[in-house]
Amino acid sequence: MRRATLFLLVVLAVPVLAGCQSVPSNASVKAFCSSGDRFSASTRFDQGVAAAKNLAKVGTPAGINADARAGFIELINRVTGAHDGNDFIKQAKKLTVDEQKHLAALTVYIDKTCTTSGSTP
Repeated sequence: MRRATLFLLVVLAVPVLAGCQSVPSNASVKAFCSSGDRFSASTRFDQGVAAAKNLAKVGTPAGINADARAGFIELINRVTGAHDGNDFIKQAKKLTVDEQKHLAALTVYIDKTCTTSGSTP
């Protein structure tokens, strides 16, 4: 029983940790904000997926707080993991309390950082 529980924890944790490690944490604020602008301007699901993949390549600036970075990664994972727009909306309606907190922190970070840098998301 103990091995099964440990195995389940490892299987569940590895994708989350892998996602965190693959998203750079040294993006320039300008690249972060302009990539976010392109993501926000997406009008079709396929455009949003492409923009989310680009966001994952760009990453976050070094000064982003942990909750905002978690929200960034969770958002990318929700977009790229959704089958279509309806699936994404369904997932978005089922956010955990922590995911809501992370997304709120990301929104605050973007509002503060990107409007200050001259780019508006």
